[in-house]
Amino acid sequence: MAYFYVKSEIDNTPLAVQEFGNRNGRPLVFIHGFSQSYWCWKKQFHDPRLSKFRMVAFDLRGHGCSGKPLDEASYLDSRMWASDLRSIIRSLDIIKPVIVSWSYSGLIVCDYLRHNGDSEIAGINFVGARTKVGTPEAKKMSGSLFLDLAPGFCSENSEDRLTAVYEFLINLTNCNIPYPDIYEMLGYNLCVPARICRVLLERVADNDTLITKLKIPTLITHGDRDTSVLLSMAHHNHSLIKNSVLSIYNKTGHAPFYEDPHRFSEELQEFTNQCSNT
Repeated sequence: MAYFYVKSEIDNTPLAVQEFGNRNGRPLVFIHGFSQSYWCWKKQFHDPRLSKFRMVAFDLRGHGCSGKPLDEASYLDSRMWASDLRSIIRSLDIIKPVIVSWSYSGLIVCDYLRHNGDSEIAGINFVGARTKVGTPEAKKMSGSLFLDLAPGFCSENSEDRLTAVYEFLINLTNCNIPYPDIYEMLGYNLCVPARICRVLLERVADNDTLITKLKIPTLITHGDRDTSVLLSMAHHNHSLIKNSVLSIYNKTGHAPFYEDPHRFSEELQEFTNQCSNT
């Protein structure tokens, strides 16, 4: 299936979008993490349990086949990220989607909420999600995968960068990733220029006050052996978000949707159905 493009309302950055499932089904919007791609969700796109839903995914600005603005403000200004998600939702006439947000994109969902509120969203599934970055507290909730390996993504030396990305990927999960998938992941991780990775890691954000005001259903999914975003982040957010549900995956790393796709799809299906009834 070919990409199509939506331009961000704020600066016209082209965002590469893909759709799967039932065009008339309840909408899910999938957002990938730092240096990743929409394709990280491939197991969900081809899962029969989710085929009844309208599944929309896109490459974040600076990633994959989306535009890669040169100025740093395009990645540091929360209004940019908020505009991107709003533009996807409104341009595609997506009514009350459930947002499925992995890792770094937890920050992007918070950017959206900061500037748009939650009235146009049915629910949020935070998956191994980071809602704060660049603060002492955020550092305490980050593991070695993020603190030690993510900076290697910023190297301008291609050999050093390839080594860092490879080490990151083989430690991403608590399972053995088949080499065809590793090579695929290497491909889309290396599509993100080092300069963009550096700027993304320079962001400073704390969304505690913001998420305490969430009124929509929220599912927090997290692996107990996540060494990028520690489980303490999930417990922290669960304590702040009223009526949120915390689902902990045992013996699972940073990508529960990849490591245990059956359970993940079952829980996402149930959560989406619940959101549509609230």
